[in-house]
Amino acid sequence: MTIPRAAAAEAALIGRPWTDADTPALLVDLDRLEQNIAQMAAMARDAGVDLRPHFKTHKSVEIARRQVAAGAIGMTVAKLDEAAALIDGGITDVLLAYQIVSAPKLARAMDLAARGRLILAIDSVAGARAISGAAHGAGLRVAVSIEVECGLRRCGIAAEDAASFARVVVGLPGIALAGVFTHAGNSYAAANPQQIEAIAVAEAAAVREAAERIRATGIAVPVVSVGSTPTASRVVREPGITELRAGNYVFYDAMQVALGTIPAHHAALTVSAVVISRPTADRAVIDAGSKTFGLDKGAHGLNVVSGYGRPIGIEGAFDRVSEEHGIFIVLPESTVAVGDHVQVIPNHACAVGNLGREYLGVRDGIIEEIIPIDAAAGVR
Repeated sequence: MTIPRAAAAEAALIGRPWTDADTPALLVDLDRLEQNIAQMAAMARDAGVDLRPHFKTHKSVEIARRQVAAGAIGMTVAKLDEAAALIDGGITDVLLAYQIVSAPKLARAMDLAARGRLILAIDSVAGARAISGAAHGAGLRVAVSIEVECGLRRCGIAAEDAASFARVVVGLPGIALAGVFTHAGNSYAAANPQQIEAIAVAEAAAVREAAERIRATGIAVPVVSVGSTPTASRVVREPGITELRAGNYVFYDAMQVALGTIPAHHAALTVSAVVISRPTADRAVIDAGSKTFGLDKGAHGLNVVSGYGRPIGIEGAFDRVSEEHGIFIVLPESTVAVGDHVQVIPNHACAVGNLGREYLGVRDGIIEEIIPIDAAAGVR
């Protein structure tokens, strides 16, 4: 069988320095990746909570398998295509932490639920009834989890409304209440560690109250789930929590550095690029722009970083991007020259993974493996 040219070129990179790869390239430091996976798994295990990492950060079944091997009970996803990639890859316990209500999505969800355990998110009676109708019509009993608002002001019901909502849910055919969950995305706006701690406490309090109110009516709530990388180390110590859904921790990124979650040397994902122009003493241009890095300066529209990434080993700022160009402002005495290879910690690892096609797994500067991205841009 003839090996496709692109695949042959990729295979030929194994055993070579990362600077031999065409650019832009997504580099994953395998030592850091393994350390990040192991540390979060150990933290959840020590706290006595289950770990269900968010797949949207890396979108790679191979990386998800490593998380499961380290102790994760399953995965969290944001899109049905992500759930399909996992179920096709043999990881069959998946929470879709995103409301679906349209007929095409419900039909696809039922197909997936017939092949694995797919837990669906609800926060409205209309949404619950839509899932109920689809599941009952397909002859299935599908698990659902109630999303609770904890400060992000996005989706989710108020904790005080949980009991009345749950009574409606358990009376519907074709669905079974698995638990409650929340996401403290507002932690990305925190100005200091004290604010992150306060948000973590509120995060746990919201789902704990919702669970307690539902249980007071005699309805079981097996799972009380939280999920945010900035709050993870604090929220797992809160009473009543049974599950953690952090995702960004697998790579970390410049936003996590800015928030104080980690030091920069813990970041596992970088973008490799080449300097293609040094038109002035204070400007250098690389061959990677918004189509590689995205435009994020903070989650949920919040600016927590300046620039578009964190250059490694370069004194200067990643000041601007166009689609295929990244512009650094550098010191006039900088030795950065045309043809130099550089690495940049992206602002938002989840956006970069979504825009890529593969990761180059690197250890000690040498490419050790090619890791496919199985559910990249365009997923539904």
